[in-house]
This record gives sequence, structure tokens and C-alpha cells, in this order.
Amino acid sequence: MKRFLSLCYLLTGLTLYAACTSGNADPCETNPQPGCPNYVDPCIADPQPGCPNYTDPCEIDPQPGCPNYTDPCEIDPQPGCYNYDVAPTLATTITLGATPYTVDETEMDEFENGFWYLKARLTNATNPLVIHAVRYNIHTTGYRIEAWSGRDSLSGKETPLTMVNRYEAANRQVKVTINGGFYGMETTGVPTDAEIVKGMMNCLGNNESPIVGFDENNYPYIDYLTFNSKVKSKNAVEFNITNVNSTRWEDWLVLYNSAKGKRTGTNEWGTEILCAPKTGQWETLNTHIGVRCNVEQKELMNGNGNMTIPKGKIILSGNSKANTYLTNYLQVGDEVEVTVDYALASSPAVNSTVIRNAVSGSNIILKNNEALEPPTTEGLYTSKHPRTAIGFSAAKDFVYFVVVEGRHTGSVGVTTKELAQVMLYLGATDAINLDGGGSSCLMIGKTTKNVLSDGSQRAVCNGLAIIKN
Repeated sequence: MKRFLSLCYLLTGLTLYAACTSGNADPCETNPQPGCPNYVDPCIADPQPGCPNYTDPCEIDPQPGCPNYTDPCEIDPQPGCYNYDVAPTLATTITLGATPYTVDETEMDEFENGFWYLKARLTNATNPLVIHAVRYNIHTTGYRIEAWSGRDSLSGKETPLTMVNRYEAANRQVKVTINGGFYGMETTGVPTDAEIVKGMMNCLGNNESPIVGFDENNYPYIDYLTFNSKVKSKNAVEFNITNVNSTRWEDWLVLYNSAKGKRTGTNEWGTEILCAPKTGQWETLNTHIGVRCNVEQKELMNGNGNMTIPKGKIILSGNSKANTYLTNYLQVGDEVEVTVDYALASSPAVNSTVIRNAVSGSNIILKNNEALEPPTTEGLYTSKHPRTAIGFSAAKDFVYFVVVEGRHTGSVGVTTKELAQVMLYLGATDAINLDGGGSSCLMIGKTTKNVLSDGSQRAVCNGLAIIKN
């Protein structure tokens, strides 16, 4: 009996000991915390953001990527800086065609970092010339090269000065502006070919004329465009879009947006469909490729035509075969896919997602340092007139806005071949001829730099401007 009791006492003691030892385990041993003698503060071993002893290296030595870093090149560009602007040089002689000229007078003014105004007065026995140019370094940040449209309308005309005043009233500072593409002077000012403003196609599709265009980083391009646009029904049946904002001809499917004006201007012999993007407004979309749209209204052939174009929406207007497609495949309430795209003829990957601003010219006059012959011997190309050109350097880091005066005794003007040689003289390797004559106008701020052959600024369809962001 005593042995039995001793065993019971022993087992009970072991149980109590186990309970006491397990219940009184030191938490510092299993999970050291602040206050434990064995606790090691991780901030001591490796200070991180949030530690009281952490020091932000950006505070000690700001480097690129730090929120408080200031690029010294932005404050004071020096040799070696990406935005350092080497002063231009102008030779004392130039040959235009077969005629040698002496450069009697030059003016070079860096009116702001990255911007040089250049003027040259050329003389020979019979044909004096005056050249004006602005050379812009595209690596100079804070500016954007944009196309502008007269009165913000496809059918509007506007002087460059009126445009500058209008932009500044909207708190947009215009540093430099120049006139742009050709247009029908007998009309209200519709461009003869492409006009692209901040990504929206105002006029596009003929593609008979080359363009000068710019991407979001002011990188320049001169080339012809291909037009790649279509609409796809909910049943995946496709039809090519022929043009944007043009006259609607037989079998054509034309897309109209608000740049056209209040109405399409079509006759009753076609079908027109009003479409609204499912998200956003057409004018401000980042891309017009694969836009999902809802069909909101449909007017059939023999209706009224000339539909109203609400802002933010588009009209698809078809005649003949295009009319049949719209009638059979697009119904009110359908969701359709609309693609309006364009690309450089020589570089298909450079499309509408790249080129965001463009105007058209008559002909490419300079390519890879070679002055090109005009396409014909028509007076547009071979007679001496005031001229406007846009060009860029071999590395595409300098863009040139250029006007050559003409039609007065101090400057007789140039042919397009001679204009190419002027662009070479200034430093360009590639250039395009834009609308000239009485339209030629180069402005810095609100100051017109060239003598205007009409005596005053002409209202034009569009232009290009360097605008402060």
C-alpha cells in the first residue's frame, strides 16, 4: 500500500512540474520583443525607412531618381549635358542652284535656352534674299511641338497672331509659330491633305502629299502616310473607312468627327450612323485604334443626310456599297469596333500611337542631305516665291522652322530646289516644303520676323507651334 501511495505521489509531482514548467515558459525565449534582454533591434542591424535611426540617402546626396533631385543640366546646361545647345554657325557663302551668293549679314540670337533665331541676308548681282529661321533643340524640356488648326475647325482660317492670342487666352504660352499646309483659298480653308492635332485626325485619307509630324517627345518625321482604318460590326463583318471629314463619294465610307463642324454636309443619298465611344470622348482618346462604340442613331438612304455631329461622338456615312454595309450590318443598339489609324509609308511601326501632330506639304525637298528635284516643273515648285519649310538635323535633335522672304526688292524668293539648299546651309539634312507665298509667316512670341509679301498676315488653315508645357 505504501509503495502504491509513493508511486501516486511521484506521478502527481511529475504532472505538476510539467504543468508548471510549460505554463511559466519565458516568452522572451520563444519570441524576443522590445524589453527582452535578448531582443536585438533590427533597426540597429539594418536601418530601413520607418526606423528612428534611418537616414534617407536622398537627403544626404540627392541623385537621379530622388524626389528632391534637381538636374544641374536643367538649371545651367553645359557641354556634356543632354540639352546643351551648341551655337550654330553660318558660312559666308552659299550656292543656290548654280548661283553663288555672298552672305553679307547674319544675326544669331539665343533668345531662350534651346532656341536660336537665325537671320541671313544674301546678295548677288540680281537676286537678293533674306532667310529667317528658328532652330529648336528637342532635348530642351518644357515645350511641345503641336499642330494647330484655324479656329480649331477643319473649315476655319486664322492668322498666326490670332492663334497665339487665342492660345494665350487659354493659358497656353506659344514660343514659336509658323504657317502650315496648303488649302483651297476659294473655300473656307479646308486643308488639301492631312491635318492631325494632338492625336485627333481632322483631315486624313488622301495621302497624296507628304507630312511633317512629331511624336510626344518632339521627335520629327517627314514621310508619306498610309491610311489603315475600318469598322467591324458585332458579327465581325468589316468595311474599310475611306477618309476622315472629306466629301463622301460613291462607295466611300467616311468618318466625321467634331473637327468637321456642326454637321456632316452630306446629301440624302446615303446612310449615316451616330456612334459614341463606350468610354471617353472621341476628341480626347489616347488612341483611335479598336475603339468600342455604341450605335445610337441611324438615318437610312433617302433620308435627310447632313447629320448633326455631337461633340465626343462620330458619324459613319456611307454611299453605294458603304451604304449597303451600314444598312445591313450596323443597327441601333449594336456595339461596333472602329479603327482609325495611319502609319509612315517607309516605317509601318510608326503609326498613330507615335505621331500625334502633323501637317502636310507639297513635296519633300531634302532627304538624307540630298536636295531633291521637284515632282514637276510647275511654277509651284520652279518659280521664285516666299517659302516656308520645316526640317531637322541628322540626329533629329534640332528642328528648323524656316521662312525665306520673297516678292519684294530686298528678297526675290526661291524655288523648292533652292529652298532645299537653304535648309542644308542652316544645318538640316531633311526638309519639307509647306505653303508659301502670302501665307509664309514665322513668329517668335507675338513678333513677326519676316517681311510679309501681302503686307499683313494671311489667315491660313493650320500651322505648327512650339508651346510651353
